[in-house]
Amino acid sequence: MKLQKFRSGFGRVVLAIGYIGLASLFLMTFIIAIDVILRKIGGSTVRINGSNELTAFAMVILCSLWIPALHVKFGHIWVPLFVDKFPYRFRRFWLFGISIVETAVIAMIVIGAYRKLIDMIATGRNSDVLSIPWWIVTVFLFLGFVEFFILSLIDTIQLCIDGVKNEKPKPKEEDGWNDEEVKGI
Repeated sequence: MKLQKFRSGFGRVVLAIGYIGLASLFLMTFIIAIDVILRKIGGSTVRINGSNELTAFAMVILCSLWIPALHVKFGHIWVPLFVDKFPYRFRRFWLFGISIVETAVIAMIVIGAYRKLIDMIATGRNSDVLSIPWWIVTVFLFLGFVEFFILSLIDTIQLCIDGVKNEKPKPKEEDGWNDEEVKGI
C-alpha cells in the first residue's frame, strides 16, 4: 500500500518533469517550421543557424523525459490477443520476469549515462555549430533514465508482493460503449 502511494506521488513528479519535454517538443516544432519557411522563401541557402543541433537536443530531452512518463501511465505495448490466452499464473510469472530484466537493463543504462555525464563535464565538449555544452543534454538523459529505473524497480517489487499474495487483478472497467453503439458508428 505504501509502495503504491509512493509510486503515485513519484509519478506525479515524473509527469510534471515530463512537461519540460513537451516544451522542448514545442521548441522543436517551432524551429523546424521556421527553418522550412525560411528555406522556401529565401532559397536553400537561408536557414536558421544550428537548427539541426537544436532539434536533436529537443528530441533527446523529449524522449528522455517522456519514457518514464509513459511508464507512469502504463503506456507499454502489450499484445493482449496473444498474452491473455495464457493462464493467469503464467502471465504473472512472465510479467515478473520481464520486469526484472527491464529493471536490470535500465540500471545498466543509468550507470552508462552517469559515466557519459561525468565524461561530458570533464572534457567540456560542445556542439559543433552553436557550442552548446553536451553535458546539458546528458543531464536530461540521465534524469529520464533515473526516473524510469525508480518506476521500474517499484513495479517489479510490487509484482513480487502481488505474486506472493496471489491476488488476481480486478476486472477491467467498462468504457461505457456497448456492441450496438460501436456497430452504429
